Amino acid sequence: MTNSVREKLKIIKDIYPDEKLKTRKERWRRMWRGEPPLDRYPFVFYPPLVDYYNTVYPKEERFNLFLDEFILRGNLEEDYIPAFFPGCRQGTIPGMFGAKEIVACGDYTCEKIIFNPEDINKLPEPSIKQGTPAYDMLEMERYFIEESDGQIPVHVCDMQGPLDAAAQLWGYDPLFLSAYDDDGKYDGIMDLVTRAFIMLWDAQKKICGDRFIATHMYGWTWVPDGLIGASLSADSMAMMSPDYFNEYYKPYIEKLGEYFGALTIHSCGNFSTLVKCLAEMPEIKAVNASQMTPQALYEAGWNPSKIIITKEDFDKAPAIFSFIREKKLRVEFCIRELWETGEKGLAKNPAAWTGETWDRIKARNLQVSQWANFSNRGM
Repeated sequence: MTNSVREKLKIIKDIYPDEKLKTRKERWRRMWRGEPPLDRYPFVFYPPLVDYYNTVYPKEERFNLFLDEFILRGNLEEDYIPAFFPGCRQGTIPGMFGAKEIVACGDYTCEKIIFNPEDINKLPEPSIKQGTPAYDMLEMERYFIEESDGQIPVHVCDMQGPLDAAAQLWGYDPLFLSAYDDDGKYDGIMDLVTRAFIMLWDAQKKICGDRFIATHMYGWTWVPDGLIGASLSADSMAMMSPDYFNEYYKPYIEKLGEYFGALTIHSCGNFSTLVKCLAEMPEIKAVNASQMTPQALYEAGWNPSKIIITKEDFDKAPAIFSFIREKKLRVEFCIRELWETGEKGLAKNPAAWTGETWDRIKARNLQVSQWANFSNRGM
């Protein structure tokens, strides 16, 4: 550990004292448990410095960026819990079968290695070998733990669910269609990828121990220990009918639920046709929708006793809080557009911010706190 890192860790401990973290965690705990808010609804702001999902930094750069972000956020009153997030590489699980990673325009995917159903029989058992994205993720998490002397928790990496990881290996069209065949190939690849998911998750949990945070939705939020068994991304849900989901994907989500316990599931796009299906599954504890608002999820049939994980722009936050209050929803709410931002919505040269800049940021912060106040019935 360098002197610079040691000094930053000391600053972080000073600006996030145990009592502050205890209060923030209690707000989240009450929301996740379905209990009345402590004083206000919990909320967190969009990250200022780290491009969590879209860029894979070298571990040293990512580590130091996170330390700077923790310190920058120390100026705010929100419910952020400092923690590292190793990132998102959609070829992580496919790489456990030997698929080569492809990087193009900042997008991380992989080469297909299945070209016909017979190729499924040639797939090796999943493994985590040096030089693969899965190995890199584990090494990054190990580095975070060691370099911070175990002082700061670490999130699980972005975990693509079984169907989406299998589609990376084969393609969505042939994978979807194979489910209708009676040759067992669909179940064969789904079983393999489900085992790979479990293997990678358990490897991360072993490395991080009691510093492990079992969510990557979002990589900057927090969930009380023991309330979520695992989280998975399933962008393919936007392409499915309820009948297809129930017959061909739901059994694998149930398998993960049986192994891990409660699950959080994510999808981009509009998956409103499946919201009721998810809401009825006892395994599903929370849903994260990148392009669906709490209002849209509620209208599509989401169960108010379960969690909605969402993010929305600052100017829409009052309406979201009003809706949460009116419908008695349980929402993990992230708010964007707090910072003086530049490209990709990240903070623009915070070192050059003046007192006037911080006054504007803190004024917006105060507004959000007022909107979130549990006793604020006049909204």
